Amino acid sequence: MNSLNAKLLLMSVGIMFGCASGTEVAPGRYPSGVSETPVNDSSPVVKEESPEPESSGPISLYTPAQSERGEDSFRETCLSCHSSSEFRGRSFQRDWRGSSLGYLYEEIVYYMPEDNPGGLSTNTYLDIMAYILDQNGFPGGEMELVSDIEAMKEVILFPRN
Repeated sequence: MNSLNAKLLLMSVGIMFGCASGTEVAPGRYPSGVSETPVNDSSPVVKEESPEPESSGPISLYTPAQSERGEDSFRETCLSCHSSSEFRGRSFQRDWRGSSLGYLYEEIVYYMPEDNPGGLSTNTYLDIMAYILDQNGFPGGEMELVSDIEAMKEVILFPRN
């Protein structure tokens, strides 16, 4: 993932879910790395990010096609040992609250499937992650989730209030 895509990923999650740079931020605040003009200061602010995202909606974490591929892989690989409810809803959110997307990714890659940890392709793991994100209400759109573990570690799942 190039630097701009990584920062756009962080911006979208920060704006949508109130988190950025591994910390929580108040809704409507910009994640770190993006400046905003101070309310009581007329001095110019140079934005670190350019260009701004073209759409007015949130930037995606994955594409619908990636989630669909992930659903197929999830059914083929994961459902032999897990129930689908383990990866969505309140229980999943409670278990992963405050953890990073990168930590979830590492857990899945390093320990799954149980009979062949790390044995799936990187794209298959990313597709499964996209499906899990989709099942938990994270935004889908035009940008696929990519294997940039450092950027993923900046995305906090279900921030603590």
